[in-house]
Amino acid sequence: MTVFVGGAGELFQGDLDLGRRAAERLAVALSDDSDDSSGVGAGGIVVEELHYGAVAVAQRLAELRPSSFVLVGAIARGREPGTVLRRAVTPPVREPAEMQRAVEQAVTGYVDLDLILDVAAAFGALPEHTVCVEVEPASTEPSEHLSDVGERALTEAVALVRAELAATAGR
Repeated sequence: MTVFVGGAGELFQGDLDLGRRAAERLAVALSDDSDDSSGVGAGGIVVEELHYGAVAVAQRLAELRPSSFVLVGAIARGREPGTVLRRAVTPPVREPAEMQRAVEQAVTGYVDLDLILDVAAAFGALPEHTVCVEVEPASTEPSEHLSDVGERALTEAVALVRAELAATAGR
């Protein structure tokens, strides 16, 4: 059983870079138990940054064929800044033209939580057990740093991902 944990983020765009930071923290926390020869950590956990584009993420999912996918990052949805939530993902049902548009957007290298999920679903690569841990950003301006709100939300998001990993291991 492999669990793929992906941190999606827009590099150096303030709180939108939260997914990359989450992947870094999780990789360090889990690195003591990793098997360097396979890239799969203890318990079958793979942690990666997913800033490289939604099509490549779908290809990576197809390659790994994980039993679970935990996606973490920030996305602006108009909630209170710093809001962190976990949601189970049901593969989106879209018309073929909508899926094609999502893939066209992704080919440009653009990446966000929704686009990753849409493209992975379009390619049939989204595992049945997919969870998204998402954060409402406080700042989306170019910056190498998260806002104070983003830092607090990052800690909470990482804790939610770790709880999800523990629950997945117990299944």
